[in-house]
Order: sequence, then structure tokens, then C-alpha cells
Amino acid sequence: MDARKLKGIIILVGGICIIVLPFFLDNDFYIHILISVMIWSILCLSLNIIFGYAGQLSLAHGALFGVGAYTHAILTMKAYWNFWLALPSAALFAGLIGFLIGIPSLKARGPYFVIITLGFNIIITEIIENLEELTGGVVGLYGIPRPSSFFAISFETKIAQYFLILTFLVLSLLFVHRIMNSILGKSFVAIRENEELAGSVGINPMNRKILAFTLSSILAGVAGGLFASYVGVLVPHDSGLHVGFDALVYLSLGGVGTLPGAIIGPLIISNIPEILREYGNVTSFVNGGILLLIIIFMPQGIFGKFKEYWVH
Repeated sequence: MDARKLKGIIILVGGICIIVLPFFLDNDFYIHILISVMIWSILCLSLNIIFGYAGQLSLAHGALFGVGAYTHAILTMKAYWNFWLALPSAALFAGLIGFLIGIPSLKARGPYFVIITLGFNIIITEIIENLEELTGGVVGLYGIPRPSSFFAISFETKIAQYFLILTFLVLSLLFVHRIMNSILGKSFVAIRENEELAGSVGINPMNRKILAFTLSSILAGVAGGLFASYVGVLVPHDSGLHVGFDALVYLSLGGVGTLPGAIIGPLIISNIPEILREYGNVTSFVNGGILLLIIIFMPQGIFGKFKEYWVH
């Protein structure tokens, strides 16, 4: 059996398992874990565009996630928009913020870009904390509406929410896959590999990096909007630096620059906070240790290691 057929069989079997799995879970908590994994996977996919493919490590994705979440919450709670209008609007607004952040920050290279994005994350979190009338300040927002019915389909149950967010995960995968198999995606990878050489063959590195960051921000906004709608509660902590750092850990574990890696990482360790809840706030410590071990022993991630053995 050739690799293409085997890949198709794996995708088919995996898809069937994902569809039937929630019906075999007799506890809503396990469905909640799977939903959380899918939201984290969308955020990892967004980070993968700018970091995995364009080669620019951003620490602003926690803030962009928060922008999407808060924008969605404000539009549904205070402007009374429905979910189907608020979510794309929140994603586009996150994209606009990403575009505005990208213009000055992407002029810097290497660690300087990382430091600037870190600074933007802190600034946006501070803004969220201080816009009390709009964001609820440090108290946050409560009672964010769930998605309204779509063609008589209700989204009140955990299983219904599972399939809703699964739909957005599949669309996100197709979106990123389509980009990366286009000329645009190839130009992102060219910049990652050698920016000077890419510029010498007619690619405008600055424009491409800004576009990658904007597309990445839009997808981060989608993840944030879905999170706000699902959880129903937002606090400034949800836009903190730790969100982007956790996404970086998950993506690094799964495999940077790969689509499966954006799902494998969250699937394995995104439920660590639930497992370690009784031991206090040690999640960041554990994630930091995991990231260090990945960098030392498995820099290509789990899926990258799998591909290495597959080839050999």
C-alpha cells in the first residue's frame, strides 16, 4: 500500500472516530476536554502560520486571542448581535489589530520581534483591564450568550457545541492547508528559510510577513470568539501572555510547521491544568519544563519525529 492510500485511510478512520466519540462518552467533562483541545488547536494553527511557516515567533497571540474573545463577547452582550455575525466580526477585528501590530514590529528581526510582540501583549491586556465600562475590567464579563440556533439546530447541549467547534476546526485546517499549498504559502516558507534569497527572486518579505501575521491574527480571533461563546465568562487573564506561551508549547510538542502538530500537542497536554488543579498554579512551570525538554531532545516535535521514522 502506498503512502497516499494509507494517509487517506488514516484520515477516514480518524474522522469517523472523532464524529462518533462524543456519543460514547457518558460524562460531559470529557466532552469539555475535547472541546478545549479543539479551541487550542485552532489557536495553534494560527500561531503556525506566522511561526511555523513564515518563521516569525510571536508572543502576541494571547492578546489576539483575547481581542477576538472580548470583541465577540461585547458584540453579543452589549450590541445584541447574534453569534453568526459577531464571530466573523471579532475575527476580522483581531486581524486588524494584528495588521497594526505587524507593521512596526515586523521591521525588527530575531529576538527584537519577539520582545516587541511580548510588549504588545502586555499593553493589550492592560487596556482590557482598564476599559471597565466595555470589558468589565478586572472583574470581567459574565453571561456571554451561547450560539443562536442555525436552521433550527440548537447549540445548548455539550454534544451540539462539540460539533459546532469541530466544524470550525475542520474549516481552520482547510484554510491553513489551502494557504500553505498555494504560491502565497510557498513564499512564507521561502522567507522562513532565507529572507534575503526570497527578496532576490521578487518576493516582498515585509508585505508577506505582514500578511502572514494578519491571517494568523484572524484565526486567533476565531479561537478567542469560540472560547468566549463556549465558556460564557471572560477575565483579563484569558488574554495574558501565558495563553500564547501555552500555544507555543503545544505546537512545539506536536510539530512546528505541520498541520497534525497543531492538533497533537493540545491533545496530549492541554488538559494538564485540569490534572494538576489540586496542586495549585503549576501549569506554567510544567509547560516550561516540557518546552525545554522538547527543544533539547525532540526539536522537530512528535509529528516531525514520526515523519522521520516514516521516511526511514
